[in-house]
Amino acid sequence: MQTNLTPITAIIFFLLSLVSLQGAAQQPQSAQPPSGTIQVDVNVVLLPVVVRDAQGHSVNTLTKEDFKVFDQGKQRPVSGFSIQKIQPVPNESRPAESSPSQSSPASPASTPQPAIAARRFTVFLFDDRHLGPGELEPVKKAGAQMLEQPLADADRAAVLSFLGVNSGITHDHAALQAAVLKLQMQQRFQHDSHQCPDIDYYTADQILNRHSPTEYAIAWQKTAICQHLSERALQDKTNKIVDQTLQAAAILSLQAGDQDARDTLAYIWNIIQTLSKLPGQRTLVLISPGFLSLSQDTMNMESQIVNFAAANNVTISSIDARGLYSGIISASQSGSGSIYGLMTGQEQESHNDSLKATADTMAELADGTGGTFVHNSNDLEGGFRSLMALPECLYLLELSLQNVKPNGTYHPLKVELTQHGLRVQARRGYFAPLPPNSRK
Repeated sequence: MQTNLTPITAIIFFLLSLVSLQGAAQQPQSAQPPSGTIQVDVNVVLLPVVVRDAQGHSVNTLTKEDFKVFDQGKQRPVSGFSIQKIQPVPNESRPAESSPSQSSPASPASTPQPAIAARRFTVFLFDDRHLGPGELEPVKKAGAQMLEQPLADADRAAVLSFLGVNSGITHDHAALQAAVLKLQMQQRFQHDSHQCPDIDYYTADQILNRHSPTEYAIAWQKTAICQHLSERALQDKTNKIVDQTLQAAAILSLQAGDQDARDTLAYIWNIIQTLSKLPGQRTLVLISPGFLSLSQDTMNMESQIVNFAAANNVTISSIDARGLYSGIISASQSGSGSIYGLMTGQEQESHNDSLKATADTMAELADGTGGTFVHNSNDLEGGFRSLMALPECLYLLELSLQNVKPNGTYHPLKVELTQHGLRVQARRGYFAPLPPNSRK
């Protein structure tokens, strides 16, 4: 498969490679294909929860009464509860145990769940939309090394990228390695820091949507400097040319960033929907430097992807391809820096906030589906291998949306345990549904 395939073509070939497997597939919940938005009709929010002890071992002895769920700070009753115990079966065909219990009769998780089959499907999705020059080669090296060993007898895998690399579903680890080595540097979706003015997606969101006066002041000064205005003109804060140039650049950057987030999430959604039709254990491993999802529309897409994946037993794990990073702005990133930004420290703070927001998207996809998020580590190969280990036990909690106002607001979630000394990994929040007549 050549790397110049379009993303849509890659998905088509990926789908075709699975045709022979569809007969044994379990049926997913109904959903509509992505077109910039995702709509999944549900009446519950699903919370996959992984619990580990102080030594990092999975805990599988908890009951519904051991969990407390807080929605917007208020405790909510758990309307459904089930347990999935996954036994590692690397070279055997016997099914693993699945033990549902205490589910609400009207909820999706109360439906008898099929035992997790011995066969395991893993898609390695390399984010060549966002991988930078210093990130691509270490990722390729770590991915190729990880795939040096043959797959277990029951395992099948695929290597995909956003911009065309596609190995197809295969048991041949050499074919997977070859696909990884085909990854190439893509410039189409990289932010150009040499533009005048240099307004990235995060800054544009802060200016246009969050109405930050500090970010606007820094961006105004950068715009005036890159336009080589005189000292007198720099003092004129009412300069309409500077303001118009800044506003136009911010609007373009915001539109490009929102579109990039929609396209990225829609591609992930396509893969999740395809994986949901397969039997056995289904895992998507996202290898990415992260991407920003800042608008309510894209955050809602992310929330619905998590809900759909959780409902269909698809695990998303992710690894931050940036490796170990300090967060300090380099000379190449500072550009025509703003004196005001340096004096206030706002540029560094915004840079750190942007890095955190970038990582949060991948963390939420992993936490919300029972997966693992590996970040801030240069051991990419070790990170790859750790993502392959599924938790031995996954608790699936449900919250009814019956009494939740359908206004599209974000609901932060927190899961606590009645037992002490245990660590909880769970979904961080969800968006309330909108009334049917308000959907686009």
